[in-house]
Amino acid sequence: MFQPTSSRAQQAPLLGRLIIGLTLGLSFSIITGCASTERQFDNDFEAAPPRIQENHSPLHVQHYDDLVSAGLGIDGLRAPAPIPASAELVTPELLRKVAFHAQYNGLSAISTATGLGDFSTTALPVIAGIEVSTWRKLNDIDHQARALLQIPDGFNPDEPCLIVAPASGSRGVYGAVPLVAPWGLPKGCAIVYSDKGAGTDYFDGASQTGVDLMGQRRHKDEARLGFLPPHPPKDSSDYGQALITAHAHSQMNVEAYWGAYTLDAAQWAEHYLTERYDLTEAANLKVIAAGLSNGGQAVLRALESDQSKLLDAVVSIMPNITPPQGRHLYDYAIVAALAQPCAFGDAGFASTLPFANPLLIGFASIRCQSLYGAGLIDSPSPEAALDWLTATGFDADSLTFSASIVALDLWRIILANYASAYMKTGFHEMPCGYGFDASNATDLEKQLWWANGSGSPPNAGITLTDTQMASSPQDPHFAGLHCLYALRDDPALQASLNMITAKAKWPHPVPVYITHGQVDALIPATFSSRPYVAQAKAAGMMVSYEEIEGAQHFDAFLNVLPAEQGWVPILPAGWQALDQAWSDLQSN
Repeated sequence: MFQPTSSRAQQAPLLGRLIIGLTLGLSFSIITGCASTERQFDNDFEAAPPRIQENHSPLHVQHYDDLVSAGLGIDGLRAPAPIPASAELVTPELLRKVAFHAQYNGLSAISTATGLGDFSTTALPVIAGIEVSTWRKLNDIDHQARALLQIPDGFNPDEPCLIVAPASGSRGVYGAVPLVAPWGLPKGCAIVYSDKGAGTDYFDGASQTGVDLMGQRRHKDEARLGFLPPHPPKDSSDYGQALITAHAHSQMNVEAYWGAYTLDAAQWAEHYLTERYDLTEAANLKVIAAGLSNGGQAVLRALESDQSKLLDAVVSIMPNITPPQGRHLYDYAIVAALAQPCAFGDAGFASTLPFANPLLIGFASIRCQSLYGAGLIDSPSPEAALDWLTATGFDADSLTFSASIVALDLWRIILANYASAYMKTGFHEMPCGYGFDASNATDLEKQLWWANGSGSPPNAGITLTDTQMASSPQDPHFAGLHCLYALRDDPALQASLNMITAKAKWPHPVPVYITHGQVDALIPATFSSRPYVAQAKAAGMMVSYEEIEGAQHFDAFLNVLPAEQGWVPILPAGWQALDQAWSDLQSN
């Protein structure tokens, strides 16, 4: 029988313990050592907020000794982080350390000799400076995004540079730190981060709490919160044990605005730097937008809207981008979720896949029969499932790491979250009977969600519920997935997909550098970067594209794979693309 994710993790401890927490942002522990000294920055700085604060959002400005790793360093980031004894010990400073620890462990092969490039065997830089935190709203949209500006003490107003870095996935505001902080801060560049209006400001129905500006859990009547359900029930008891997130439950298809939130963060940061340092147009602020995965989509979409010509270069790493007439993530993910578990019944195919295990292979015949019974394939065989995958557009490269995606139940998690976002449903009416339940979460786990969550539950203490599981006990996930498959033709979902389709053309000539992993199984290049680059070049855009042999979507997988297998991390390739963008800008 196909086991729920938690059971599979128990039976495959390396895959479960070491990877699930890294890729989904599950139970991350807290670093209590390596304490940094922190102080409020001078009052003159805090008294000069930028005029762009038309939304009257609060600002929090604080100086830190280390903007790159929150004082943890490479050893602290590699070490298991001890969990405090109680929720009362969770402070904003501790949350910040947890957030940095979570992002580096979730986005890099931090335990390997090459996962952080040269930093893997030396040390991460230690750069002091300030962090300015705020919330941003777009015009006429009552939904907040977090923005956070890091300004190193070595920022040079005479040669100013700014990196714009939206979070990967649905992560919180620190979700791009591993990509840009070690690279940009030593150069003296300021960095502005955005959670793209998704993020980890979870609202907990049971306690009626959300997250304040500094990441702490507060009651909805006691503080301004990062996210509140847009249409709360009249009786608060109707929340039950529901967990409510900005990505799934904002009821506005927030993905359509990822580019706008990214560009807004860049404009806010530009204004802040201009007023703080009295910059002028002659100062020639150089602005690079850089993002990974969903962040890679966001920077490309931001460029599409950059009528003010703020961005000077864009670096996009394995972007979740859909070019015109291309297949969206939802389109191919639902086929993968249904067909890949059946395809693993082909012993010759499964034997070549990292993380394929007897549990997955043994379940294949059950899923094949489910597919055949529903009329989705013409015979209950792995060959028929592979034919369906091939007809959808999957190639051999995009299936190489498919067993890892299925073993972690990632397809189902992604589809449940995105279906709710695309259908603009509330927490109590997610499509196909899905929901998020936090009834088993402890107070400590709730306090840590902001720092170690993925933005797309499940998370520590949060389960993905599925009311249709009982209808097919031998294949408990099939009914819900089949429902999500039928949802593809819903006009509301199709309208949302149309809103997130990229244009593959830009309003002004800006160099773009795109890097993708050859064996990316989550966002295969065959659906995203390859057709996007082809269309962008055909439109006359300046695009440099590199596909990294042996790289896939989750560098964290490399922490548990044998080094001799030859898989390589994508993060250092992202830094190389940034190096190229930087060099080209300096020469112009």
